[in-house]
Amino acid sequence: MSDTSIPAAQGAPGDRDWTPIRPSRFTGLIGEILASRKNGVNIYGIRVEDRHDNSTGRAHGGLIMAFCDEVMGLEAHDPSTKDIFFTVNFECQFVSGAMIGDFLEVTVERIEAGRSMVVMRGTCRSAGRVVATCTGVWKRSAKKYAEKDW
Repeated sequence: MSDTSIPAAQGAPGDRDWTPIRPSRFTGLIGEILASRKNGVNIYGIRVEDRHDNSTGRAHGGLIMAFCDEVMGLEAHDPSTKDIFFTVNFECQFVSGAMIGDFLEVTVERIEAGRSMVVMRGTCRSAGRVVATCTGVWKRSAKKYAEKDW
């Protein structure tokens, strides 16, 4: 997370400060992803915009999956080692829909971490309602992030 805190950034809930995260080339296409911390837990957020419409006024499932995959991958990283992790397996179960204008929040739980693999579970919510649950496996790469990338 960067050092720039933005109260209620991009229409995010005003109950805490949100910080824009460093986007990858891909995630820069889906919109600004924000990060916050509450009770020692990282929370990631994104506002569902018109461009995310699946033609029914709801968020496209691809947005929800890409958002969850990105932030779960971020949670696999250890900034002190600058290790790079990549997704090996990702599963998503849609529980309910998200409408244009909704603010989605994802929390991530690290289930298991070994030398080369990390298993995690994520929950995507909108206004406290579960939108999707995800599980995945991330593998440590031999490559490291350069200082400028982190």
